[in-house]
Amino acid sequence: MQTEKRCASRGAALILLLAFAVGTKGATQSSDGVSSPALPVVDSSWPVVNLNVAVLDKDGTPHKIDEREFQLFEDGAARPLQFRDSPDSQVSLALVIDSSGSLFKRKQEMISAVTAIIKSMPPDSEVMAVTFAGQAFLDLPFTPASKVDISFLDRLLDRGPTAIYDAVFAAEDYIVAHAKYPRRALVILSDGEDNASHVSRRNVFWKMHQPGAPMVYVCLDSRARFMQNELVAGHMNLKFLAKEGGGTHFNLDPDPASAAAHIVAAVRGQYVLEFTATNPARNGKAHKLEVRLPVKDVQIHALPVYNSPAK
Repeated sequence: MQTEKRCASRGAALILLLAFAVGTKGATQSSDGVSSPALPVVDSSWPVVNLNVAVLDKDGTPHKIDEREFQLFEDGAARPLQFRDSPDSQVSLALVIDSSGSLFKRKQEMISAVTAIIKSMPPDSEVMAVTFAGQAFLDLPFTPASKVDISFLDRLLDRGPTAIYDAVFAAEDYIVAHAKYPRRALVILSDGEDNASHVSRRNVFWKMHQPGAPMVYVCLDSRARFMQNELVAGHMNLKFLAKEGGGTHFNLDPDPASAAAHIVAAVRGQYVLEFTATNPARNGKAHKLEVRLPVKDVQIHALPVYNSPAK
């Protein structure tokens, strides 16, 4: 508990994000006096929707596509498309980093992977970072990638339990509310265990499907451990998060640098398909999405559904 209190007082740049996760309706303040945005968060571009798409081969390598070949179906009906930023243009990147007891022993490897990802983003990209254990904290608000002070990673502390759902829920809202660019990605570094969240996985999935949500990638911790059943359950959890977030997973082992390189390549290769929602009503309804390409032997990664904003 004392460790968590010290973390919550690290200065104005550190915002306690659990106010998002528990669904507070008004603006709140963290223990350091910094106001958190009020809920609900709604992407300002609605009813225009920007859908991030990655096209990868079986090895996870980006496949270059003529944008005119993309087809998008909303609830089974083809929708006209426009194309936003092309691959390798600026990205709004969110990092969700596990510092709980089960992952803290791998701190240096995670720092190495995160550093490589940040330094490899396209010029003028922006990066934010949420660290979490029993609670989620904004350790890095959106900052130009070239100006990120990596030393925030040195402050990772062994905080005990794990609240991955709270962290992802909060990060999703923050990126929708504050991201500058339509090309968006969220990278999770964790073993996937959760024993402290206030929100359910179902609610996290709903949050992942909001307009303006980022593509989700996860970096799996696959080293053997005493409790193998927990490791398997954590991996399944992370893969569910990646799938519902439209993305995919990569293995941190045996080479964190290689995992970081694969994530960077996927993020830099994302396409943004822009379409206007058929029904502009703010009714919270879910709409099925399907992206098609006349190309064989590729994997198309994109949100499987989006939810229109609720009133």
